Amino acid sequence: MTTSAPDPPRPEARPAKPKLSDAAVALKLPHFRRFFFAALASSSGSWLQGLASPFVMFQLTESGAWVGASVFAIMLPMAIVGPLAGPLADRISRRQILLITQSILAATAFGFALLWWTGVREPTTYLAIMIVYGTVNGFNMPAWQAYVSDLVPRELLTNAITLNSAQFNAARALGPSIGGIVLAGLGPGWAFFGNAMSFLIVVMVLVSLPPTTPSGDRSESPLTQFVEGWRYARSERGIMVAYFAAGAVGLLGGTLAQVHLVLFAERVFMVGEFKFGLLVSAFGLGAIVITPWLASIGAAIPASRRLVAGIAAYGIGELVLSSTTIYAVGLLGVFIAGSAHMTMATTTNSTVQLMVDERMRGRVMSLYLVVFTLTMPLGAVIEGPLADAFGPQVVVAGMGTLLLCAAVLLTFNGRAATFDEPVAA
Repeated sequence: MTTSAPDPPRPEARPAKPKLSDAAVALKLPHFRRFFFAALASSSGSWLQGLASPFVMFQLTESGAWVGASVFAIMLPMAIVGPLAGPLADRISRRQILLITQSILAATAFGFALLWWTGVREPTTYLAIMIVYGTVNGFNMPAWQAYVSDLVPRELLTNAITLNSAQFNAARALGPSIGGIVLAGLGPGWAFFGNAMSFLIVVMVLVSLPPTTPSGDRSESPLTQFVEGWRYARSERGIMVAYFAAGAVGLLGGTLAQVHLVLFAERVFMVGEFKFGLLVSAFGLGAIVITPWLASIGAAIPASRRLVAGIAAYGIGELVLSSTTIYAVGLLGVFIAGSAHMTMATTTNSTVQLMVDERMRGRVMSLYLVVFTLTMPLGAVIEGPLADAFGPQVVVAGMGTLLLCAAVLLTFNGRAATFDEPVAA
C-alpha cells in the first residue's frame, strides 16, 4: 500500500500593507460622512472665534495675563463639569446631548457678536460669557468624542477617530486663515457670528442622523459612575499613560495657539491680523499634512513610537519658534508643532477608545478631556504672566524643553510600551 505525500503547508496570508488610499475609508459610511463635514464646518467656526477671542482680549487690555485668563475662563468650567458630563454621555443618547449643547453654543456665539456690535468693551463681560461657553462645551466634548463610536463599526474606529481629529485640525488651518481676513476687514463681531452659524449647521445634520442608544446603567448616580470610571482607568496602564500625555501637552503645548501666538505676532514678529491668522493656521496645516500618513501608513507603526515621537516633535517645534525673530522660521516651528499635536492626539485618542470597555467609554473619554482641559488653563494662567515678565520666547522655549523631557521619560521608564499591549475585544 502506498501513501501519498502530505500536502505542503499553505503559506499564511500576509496582511495587506496599509496604503494612502486607506486614509479616508470611514468616509464611505453616509452617517459618518455627514457628521464629518458638519464637524468640519463647526470646527472652522470655532477657530474663527478662537482667533477673535484672544485678539479682542489683547486689544482691550494689552496684557498676556488677560489673554491667559480668557483661556482659563473657557477651559476650567469644562474640567469642572467633567465628572457629570462623562456619565451623562453613557446614560443619555449622545446625539440628544449634542443637539442641546450645539444649540446653546450657537446662542453664546451670537452673544459675543452682539456684545461687540453694541460697543461693549469691558473684558470681564466677555469673560462671563466665556464661562458659560466653557461650561456648555464641557458637556459637549465627551459626548462628541464618544459619538464617533456610534457611527462606525469597531474595525473602522481608529480611522474614524483619526479623521475626526483631522477635521478639527483642518479647521485649525482654514478657520484662522479666514478669521485673519474677517478680523482685518469686518471686525471680531463677524468672526463670532460665523461661529454661531457653524453650530447651527451641526444641529441640522444631527437632526438627520438616527437616534443613538445609551450604553450605561442609570441605576447609580452620575458621581458614583464617575468614580467607577476613574477606578477603571487606573487599572488600565495604557489609559493612564494617555492621561499623562494629555496633561503634558495641555500644560506645555495647549496654550501655544490660544495664548502665545498672539504675543509672538504682536511682540516678536510685529505683524497684523492677517499674518497672525496665518501663524495660527500653520498649526492646523501641519496637522493636515501629516493626517493621510497617520490614517494609513502610520497606523502600522507601534503606537508607543508614535506617542513618543509626537511629544518630542511638539517640543522641537516650540524650540524652533522660540529661537527666531524671523516670521517664516516661526511659521515652520508652528507647522512642526501642529504635525506633532496631530500625531500625539490621534494616537492617544484611538488607543484609549480601543482599550476601553463600551460601558465606560463616556466616562473614560471625559476623564481624558478633564485632564487636558484642567492642565491647559493652568498653563494659561501661569504662562501668560510669565510671558509678560520674560517675553514669549523664553516661556515657549521652556515649554519645548519640558516636552522633550516628557518624551524621554516615557521612553526610558517603559510606560510608552503599554500602548502596544493587546486592546479590549
